[in-house]
Amino acid sequence: MTVRIRILLATMLLLAGCATEPSITVVHRVAAGSTVAVVMFADCQIADQADCDGSGLTAGSIFVRVLSQKSGLHIVSLPRPVGPKAPFSDDAAVAYAKAKGYRYVINGEVQDYYRTGHLSVRTNRAGISVRVLSTSKGQTLVTYTYQENSKTHLATSDDMLEDMAKQLATSMVAESKRKRQGDFLIYKGNGSN
Repeated sequence: MTVRIRILLATMLLLAGCATEPSITVVHRVAAGSTVAVVMFADCQIADQADCDGSGLTAGSIFVRVLSQKSGLHIVSLPRPVGPKAPFSDDAAVAYAKAKGYRYVINGEVQDYYRTGHLSVRTNRAGISVRVLSTSKGQTLVTYTYQENSKTHLATSDDMLEDMAKQLATSMVAESKRKRQGDFLIYKGNGSN
């Protein structure tokens, strides 16, 4: 190996080590065509960060809008039955959605939400932790956690949340059997030898 190739490999490894990826765990996907309730998320609770106030409603609304655009999903927004900063457990979310007749519910919290002006030295940030839950068994089907900082000052906190919602939508819905298998025509011959 030449020195140049070694330097390129070392640089690639260093850059790969600096990149962060969302933490997504999929135990089971939501069946295509299902209705999923989204409980508005809890606000972030970072001291002296005014942007946290109302962040759960903002993030929850973004997730409802983005998930509603996903083919094979029907999304319903549920108001948060407790205060915006009060804890709301997954068990409570399951009971709440089940009482309303929903098979699946999404519950979550905003971990960070910071919006800057265009001339700020600080960067926009967004962080979220959500779970997709089955109301029939109380099982956690999908967990999604991600924290992102805008590196260019061009991406807003809401843009980052929208990207997170798209990633969740992609990972949580099972494709229909027809879409997964495709429409292939297989020639079986005429049966004669």
